Amino acid sequence: MSQKLKKSISVIAVYCVMFAMLFFGNAVSPGFLSPNNISVILREMSFLGICCIGQTLVILTGGIDLSLCYTLLLCNIMSAFIISGSDANVPVALLICFGVSALIGFVNFLGVYFLHIPAMIMTLASGSAVYGIAYIYCNGAPKGKSSPITTALVNSRFLGMINWTALIWILLAVAIILILKFTNFGRSVYAIGVNRVTAQYSGISVPRILASVYILSAIFAGLTGFLFLGYTGTAYLSTGSTYNMDSIASVVIGGTSIAGGSGGYLGSIAGVGIMTVLNSLLTALAVPQAGKNIVQGILIIVLLVTVYGGKKKE
Repeated sequence: MSQKLKKSISVIAVYCVMFAMLFFGNAVSPGFLSPNNISVILREMSFLGICCIGQTLVILTGGIDLSLCYTLLLCNIMSAFIISGSDANVPVALLICFGVSALIGFVNFLGVYFLHIPAMIMTLASGSAVYGIAYIYCNGAPKGKSSPITTALVNSRFLGMINWTALIWILLAVAIILILKFTNFGRSVYAIGVNRVTAQYSGISVPRILASVYILSAIFAGLTGFLFLGYTGTAYLSTGSTYNMDSIASVVIGGTSIAGGSGGYLGSIAGVGIMTVLNSLLTALAVPQAGKNIVQGILIIVLLVTVYGGKKKE
């Protein structure tokens, strides 16, 4: 059996697990598969899914981005303060979020490539600094609120079935899957993840690709923070606090090698689905947060062992 076929079977297996969890949820909690609840699950998936686009790109190059949740938080706090309930301020807030996020991503790239700091350490350090900036920016008490248009973006539904945030995620997901599969940028991302030195000698501009990856990762985190404002109505210092580990778990469960060079966003979508459906199911069963953490940890280990156990980086 070819390696490509094995990887495809593994991704299919993860999707099967996700759908099995949905049907199990409906069995133990009638109405879990109702159109309204599925719409809610899709909305929650969209936040983590958008954030996971960047994490997938970074992990494919052999790194890990631990600054995502802090970038998300800073943009969420800034958006609330800038918008302050006015639709007229939304474009300015979005542009500032993109600009600040891009700067954070570029700083991560500089540390990883030019200073040769391991990605995990560099992004953790930058994330800590970003959290400090966010705290100083709001003086420990976030101010401002969502506007009608940002609230509608998250809560209103396209054709009465799917909310706009989920639609944005679907369009971005299709785009990134096609980019990774059919463009030079996508092939370069995989090549760098397999062997950065070989990629450089093959004529790939490693600095340009890595800069793009880390900047995109931060921008998607910033976009998630912006969209979160419409969901929560205001900013909180705890917003997105679990997204570092959730995004990494989703990407790895989806079959992307933590060592880089193998996997893709199609699998990450299933990972996002599993993490979101599990959380929704445990909430429906009134499981306390400590219990949720235990169950999530056990499930992640079981999935990695049963679906990907024994596999080595190709």
